[in-house]
Formats: sequence, structure tokens, C-alpha cells
Amino acid sequence: MVSNNILELLPSLEAKTVDPFPGILVSSGTLISPEKMGLIAQSAQTTVLTKPVKINICHRMELVWHGEFDRLFSQYAYHSWYLLPTFVPPSDRWRVFKDSAKVRFSCQECGHGWTSMKGRVIFWFHLNPTTNAGYVMFKLYGQQCQKCHNGKYEHAMWYPEEVVKVIGNVYNRVGQIFYGFVRPPLRIDRRQGKPRNQHNAELCQACKEGLCKEEWSFS
Repeated sequence: MVSNNILELLPSLEAKTVDPFPGILVSSGTLISPEKMGLIAQSAQTTVLTKPVKINICHRMELVWHGEFDRLFSQYAYHSWYLLPTFVPPSDRWRVFKDSAKVRFSCQECGHGWTSMKGRVIFWFHLNPTTNAGYVMFKLYGQQCQKCHNGKYEHAMWYPEEVVKVIGNVYNRVGQIFYGFVRPPLRIDRRQGKPRNQHNAELCQACKEGLCKEEWSFS
């Protein structure tokens, strides 16, 4: 059973690299294999990652993403909800929710580190009434190093409280669309901090794709 507050499980956890995971946790608490992920993707008529990305993934941070998703979305008792990482947005029939957070980056080439108040995550969600299955796909956007200019987008390192915030926001948005939530709360606060440099749109993946202008939005 997941704690009422997932952060209680990780009192000393700092920002860690988080991106697509080696398995997918369903709201029932089971772990979906990469093979079954392909079947889920086919059912959802979209494309998801079926293999883990080879980056430094902290297991405890996986627990934050999966655990908070499970804790909230298991309350939608009549449907099973799946959390799916993706690099490719699904079709236009999916609802979209954009959110921002304070994140950290570390260049894998030169070791330069920096923080950003514009860490971007985009969620796409869809409920299939025929199968009683819901899907929340997400993409985490990176930034390039401004010191060595290697042209590579580094993966964001997410703070646990920021993960809890964005998962809670998309949960409320799903509730508003499919479960009758009336004007649910939307958290737009961020972890305190003062980045040393201004946000550089030329080095931001979300800016390059035209997705960084608004702090948060949904459709």
C-alpha cells in the first residue's frame, strides 16, 4: 500500500534523473513488462517506449512518480489507469495538459550543472470506455548545456515535491474531464530557488518545439 504522502517515504531524497522507466505501473500496483507495453500502445492507437532509456535512473525517484500516480489514480475505482512515457505525442483526440516545475540539469560531457524554473512536462490522457482503461502519457523536456554547447539535450533531474505537484495537477484535470470534478485546484507554485542565469530559449527543447511560452495550460 502506498503512503498517504509519498514524500514521507523519501525524506532525504534530492533531485535525481528521471525519464522513461523500465516498466509501467498500473493503478492496481502491478508492473507491466515492456512486451505488454507494446500491446497497451496498440490498444491506445499510439506509440510508447518499449525499452528503457539508458540513463542514470534513481529507483527511489521511480517510486515517487509511480507511487504518487498509483495513490491518486487508484481512486478512480471503475477504470484502470496506465502511466506511459513517450517521445512521440499521440493523436489529436487525446487531451493535453502542460505543466512546469523547478528542475536541475547536469551536463554529461563537461559536468556543468544548472537549475531551471521552466522544467517542462506534457501529459496526454485518454479514457477508453470500451475497455475501462485510461492512459496518461507524458514527455519530459530537456535543455542543452550553455557552457560546452555540445548540442545534446540533457535529461531533467526532478525534485520529489515537484513530481507530486504535477501528478496531482494532471489527476485533477482528468477528474474534471471524466469524473465531474468542479473547478479542481491547480498548483502553480515551485520549489524555491534563484537560477544564476536567465532562461535561454535557444537551449530549451520545449521552446524549440513551441511548448514553453505558457507556464501551464490544458485542452
